Amino acid sequence: MMRTIQQLFFVLVMLVGGGASAQVAVAVEGRVAHPGVLALTGQARLLDALRAADVQPDAYLLGAAWLHRDAIAAQRELKVGLLFDLAVVEQAARLEGKADLGELAGRLADRVRAQPVTGRRTDTLDPVRVELEARSNRRLGDGDRLVFPSRPVDVTVTGAVQADCVLPFVGLRSATQYRSDCPLHPHADPDWLYIVQPDGQVLRRGVALWNQDRDQALAPGARLVVPLSGKALRGRAEGLNEELAGFLATQPVPSAESAR
Repeated sequence: MMRTIQQLFFVLVMLVGGGASAQVAVAVEGRVAHPGVLALTGQARLLDALRAADVQPDAYLLGAAWLHRDAIAAQRELKVGLLFDLAVVEQAARLEGKADLGELAGRLADRVRAQPVTGRRTDTLDPVRVELEARSNRRLGDGDRLVFPSRPVDVTVTGAVQADCVLPFVGLRSATQYRSDCPLHPHADPDWLYIVQPDGQVLRRGVALWNQDRDQALAPGARLVVPLSGKALRGRAEGLNEELAGFLATQPVPSAESAR
């Protein structure tokens, strides 16, 4: 079914680009009554697509994702830069005999390499807000995708950990509590934590006694990124942690069904 939708999508994009300049093709996926490819007018905005697709009540709006073709180029550069920095850290670690750090950098690089460049924007796809707030009803682009997942049931801890941990979501449980349930890597930063919320917002929080921030409430589907220590990155790739969190924020939240 999904392959058929994608084939129709690309056919429609070709037709639109071939002369029907008054239309744009937008693919809608997930918890909507009418999934598939929509042919909308060239002046179409988000609300037009949301109404046509008929977003279902059980759609997880906080994790809904607008994948915008015009944002792909910048995110591709982010991915290339992140992979370069991870390669620098891995090579330097192996030359210095730090096999565990080299393994961690290589593992993270493999994980990043396997993730697509999505073009995700952080705009809201809540139909009520889009209708009431003119600034939220943005113009769509040809080839855009709108993804509406079902509500996730877990929180993921990744980054400088022994292995990624997928933990059950528990209301009011703090980010530091989830972090404590996932064995950290020896080269993990003990002072900081990045929180990637399902809407793509990224927060850097202090978790040590000297810099501890108030615990941030998490939403289902949040991802926690344990950064590599400053010592491991100093003079090599000092922006790597921020790049990693930023790239993960471009990845749509998996639905509860697809996570099984």
